[in-house]
Amino acid sequence: MNSRKRSGSGVFLMEMIMVCGFFLLCAAICIRVFIQADSMSRLARETNQAVLAAESLADGWKVNGWESFSGNADGLQAETRINWNQNWTVIPSGGADGVMMQDCWYTAAITGQREACESGGQMESITIQVMRGNGHPRWKERNREEEPQPLFSLETKRYVPAGGRDGKE
Repeated sequence: MNSRKRSGSGVFLMEMIMVCGFFLLCAAICIRVFIQADSMSRLARETNQAVLAAESLADGWKVNGWESFSGNADGLQAETRINWNQNWTVIPSGGADGVMMQDCWYTAAITGQREACESGGQMESITIQVMRGNGHPRWKERNREEEPQPLFSLETKRYVPAGGRDGKE
């Protein structure tokens, strides 16, 4: 008869492994939540800046017309682009290829159109879509339609009376 008294250390060790596993699981969940919160905070900050940039571009367009984008009063082009670096400082376009795309963290695509009105004037409208540029670490993020994820989109209109704003054609 072999009746040895077993020590309770085996059960205690198993209980400690289970407790450590539970704490590891809780820590992994907490880390994931913190990473997700940080990502949401960055997106909110970028969206806020994109709203401010789009509103600024729209206000400049309402006052100065297309000259504010292209230097050309009749500059209704297919698409105009404004680029910013990571600090939301405008990157001047220039050179053979224009802007160095690795420096472009954010970009605004501006498209416009004109419609004649019955009063003889014109109704001009622009769409400003601010999105991440090629230099941004998350520039490949796509929406459900597999298009580049815009940070903000703004459409605005203005009426230009016949004869222009200052009475000149």
